[in-house]
Amino acid sequence: MIRGFSEAIYKNYDGTAYEIMNEALNKALSMAGLERKDIDGFMTTFLPGVFDGNVYMHFFPDQLCNYLGIKPKYIDSLEYGGPSVLSAFWRAEHIIKSGMAENILLLFGGKGSAVRKKKQTVDSIENLYPEIANTPYKTLLSGYNYTNPVSDYALLAQRHMKIYGTTDEQRAALIVKQRENANRSGYSMFTGPITVEDVLGSPMISSPLHLLEIVYPVDGFHAFIVSKNAGKLREIRIKKYGEAHQSALPTEIDDITITPAAESSSGFRDNIKRCDFYELYDSFSITVMIQLENTGIVPPGKSGEFLEKNSISVNGDFPLNTGGGSLNRGQPAYMSGSVLLYEALLQMNGMAGRNQVKNPDKAFINGMGGWARNHSVSMILGE
Repeated sequence: MIRGFSEAIYKNYDGTAYEIMNEALNKALSMAGLERKDIDGFMTTFLPGVFDGNVYMHFFPDQLCNYLGIKPKYIDSLEYGGPSVLSAFWRAEHIIKSGMAENILLLFGGKGSAVRKKKQTVDSIENLYPEIANTPYKTLLSGYNYTNPVSDYALLAQRHMKIYGTTDEQRAALIVKQRENANRSGYSMFTGPITVEDVLGSPMISSPLHLLEIVYPVDGFHAFIVSKNAGKLREIRIKKYGEAHQSALPTEIDDITITPAAESSSGFRDNIKRCDFYELYDSFSITVMIQLENTGIVPPGKSGEFLEKNSISVNGDFPLNTGGGSLNRGQPAYMSGSVLLYEALLQMNGMAGRNQVKNPDKAFINGMGGWARNHSVSMILGE
């Protein structure tokens, strides 16, 4: 269970990524009542280009442990982007049960601005280094203007509109309602009132996705300490868990509106519908909508209508992305899974302030990541 957790998030951080992660660790240790010498497990991830702009770091986990002054006897790195931290949480619980470690640090993040300022995305970091290619399939992924993953999710949005008649206004309704949650939370980076007209009037980035439908990469880290006991926190465990992976490119998928979320959540659909609030990966507006459908919360093609008719506030019909989501909190190093887990832990521990869900007992989290939504992790947290 989680004994300590924290975040250190900046729109632009002038120092190094090491300094940000050190800040996050200090906060998590303080909450947990532990010292660095107590950390005997470490789990992280690495995306090329988003850790201080480095394309590759030799023995990456070793460098982080050395800088942080920790000496874990268990080290791991999960490399499938956004949902990696959720898988790390599940694995850490099992490792601790096995007796291999007592206090495992999960540290996820980096400096998204390092790539953003060079007008690239995390998937196109290779454009800055001619001698490096992310994949031999580059020509299939790139096209004429390499804007992946934006263009890939735009393709998904276009297909959803074609099959189900989803409208631009329905996607925009989600953005407006998540901003309302962000405005109430008091801890989101992007605030202020916006309307459906504002969303649809923002620049078109890759049709049909507008600027305000796309997450903003930022600099930051989240730290979570998983231990045998919760210390001063509520004893929150993973009650249900599933993960799924597929390696096909979009052109090889029979139906791109079906993602691995359909499989990762398949074992506990009835439990999902009985949760008190929901944290769904929100890299783009369409990402949330497709998860609502793929996890069985709403029927295929009905997410737009659902979002128009239901309140997603903490006091509403369906509390969703209660802190405003990554769309308003920012996405550390192009990975939102840690934002979802952090918000869920705030809510479950009664630490969300004026944006607190009333007496939550169960939280559903779904994380997605990788090229073309190749990975999904679904979990229910409870006491």
